[in-house]
Amino acid sequence: MRKSIHRATVYPVKRRPRLRAVASRSAKPLPVKVHPIDKYDFPEGKDYFFDTNIWLYIYGPIGWPDQRSDAYSRALREIRNSEGAIYINCMIISEFINAFSRIEFKQQTDFTRFKEFRNSLAFRAIAQDIAYNVRKILKSTLACDPELQAIDLPEVMDLFEQGKYDFNDLLFAQVCRAKNLVFVTHDKDFSELGVEILTANEKLMNTGRG
Repeated sequence: MRKSIHRATVYPVKRRPRLRAVASRSAKPLPVKVHPIDKYDFPEGKDYFFDTNIWLYIYGPIGWPDQRSDAYSRALREIRNSEGAIYINCMIISEFINAFSRIEFKQQTDFTRFKEFRNSLAFRAIAQDIAYNVRKILKSTLACDPELQAIDLPEVMDLFEQGKYDFNDLLFAQVCRAKNLVFVTHDKDFSELGVEILTANEKLMNTGRG
């Protein structure tokens, strides 16, 4: 007796309506308020969002720390003491893991390609170290992964098409504005994105006033 053959049902694909090209709006830089970290008083109950570079200064590879590590580690303690909240999302965790991994890759000499290093037994101990530090970050933070509807993507793309900004940076700025968070960063690229900033970067301090 011949076995019956299962035949798949094929459904026609519905074509989505073609989007018409729309002339982009002129996206202008937004005013920004910058606080020097050494003069900040850490108000009680204030909320913050830490950039990836801040987490790397605090919990990054051993070769990373410098005086900025001390400044941002102190900020983390002060926020805890003031009963403030630090928010985080999956993009920050992803960037932290990738940056940590690539810093370790650059410090070794056994592999010439990152993917080869990433798939090696040598990476296992590093992965464990990264996981340990991510868990420490998660203990100090609250999640704020917004739904896509909460992000003004047309505005994001108007700024992105200028070729001046990183896409993730634009999303982080949107999160901070939507939730009224102080953005803790060492990255001068946020000087025009309309977020309140706390930093130890002197160049960034000169772009706004605390």
